[in-house]
Amino acid sequence: MAILGTRKTMLPMKTRFVLDYFHVAMKLRHIDQFVGRIPPCMLSPGASIFELYDRSNYLRASVWTGRRDKFEESFHTMLRLLIRAKVLLLDDADAATVALGHVCDLRGYLRTNAPGVVNYQAWKRGGQRISSSGVEGTVSHLIGRRPGKSQHMCWTKRGAHLFLQVPCALLNNELLTVCRRWHWEIGSYRTALPWQWRPQHS
Repeated sequence: MAILGTRKTMLPMKTRFVLDYFHVAMKLRHIDQFVGRIPPCMLSPGASIFELYDRSNYLRASVWTGRRDKFEESFHTMLRLLIRAKVLLLDDADAATVALGHVCDLRGYLRTNAPGVVNYQAWKRGGQRISSSGVEGTVSHLIGRRPGKSQHMCWTKRGAHLFLQVPCALLNNELLTVCRRWHWEIGSYRTALPWQWRPQHS
């Protein structure tokens, strides 16, 4: 966190913390996976047999629109329904238990990062970025190909470490300074044009 904070102060424009929706969506997906394993049944008196699935969709919608009050309401309802499913559906108690864990995990994650929760729907409609998954995927692909994935290369830990220092130094505008530690003449020595070359030992 200290590094991120330092990095933020070095940026040439005003910034704000926004929780990456890709990570939120992954947690919502885990909830959906285990809720989907629970067969439809009536968990509340007079309610629809699809109440649990509907509430899961409401939960997703409240996060997508940044409605924290609606999220808390959906969270408590989801807890109640999943606990009820755990008691009534003994064969699916494990799925309900895991779903409960994922719901609590999402709530804790959003509470910890509450300042970064925004109206993702409005941001996307306004052309603003709500996720860095594309950048992360590209970085993972490029770095992954160099240190060994899909390449017939052998990298030592030291070699990979030194390689990664190059793009980091470039991003920090420190590449020239770092290179001069080993080669002081870099940046000052000028190579003559071919017709200005002199024969060796002349």
